[in-house]
Amino acid sequence: MSEVKRRLATILATDCVDFSKHMESQEEKTLSSLKECRDIIDPIINKFSGRIFHTAGDSIIAEFDSPVGAIKAGVEFQKSIKDRNLTEDTNPKLSWRVGIHLDDIIIEGDNIYGNGVNIAARLEALSQPNGVCISKSIYDLVVPKTKMTFNDLGVQKVKQNSFHAYDILLDPSQKRKL
Repeated sequence: MSEVKRRLATILATDCVDFSKHMESQEEKTLSSLKECRDIIDPIINKFSGRIFHTAGDSIIAEFDSPVGAIKAGVEFQKSIKDRNLTEDTNPKLSWRVGIHLDDIIIEGDNIYGNGVNIAARLEALSQPNGVCISKSIYDLVVPKTKMTFNDLGVQKVKQNSFHAYDILLDPSQKRKL
């Protein structure tokens, strides 16, 4: 049996909010809108040295070497999607949730695995629509290097995982208590 390859990575998980509901009511327009969003998201992930390693329908999971790069990508693509949704002819106006976590991962071919991927997905589920939710491991590394505003959500339990979470406040109206 070969040795398992591991390394530290920042994982960004994102998913489209209410995608199934949009597909039920207007399949072709929703698919077209999804493709337009991916035309925004994918280049931004690449811009910040991210690598998309998994997609499934309306979800994307990417890895980054840098936590700062990952949050800059998440914030920039949320702002770009928001700008896209301001145009009148955008229909449906899709919104996204983002979760970001730093952890040890297992590498197998072009794919990655591990509890860190699961936690990033849990943070994405915890995120507000149009928001970015990060773990404490990310927060501790990026606070001194960014000028972003964070909201401490405390320790959260989602499924079998417990983790300390923070929202990045892209807008003051996003401040919440859980």
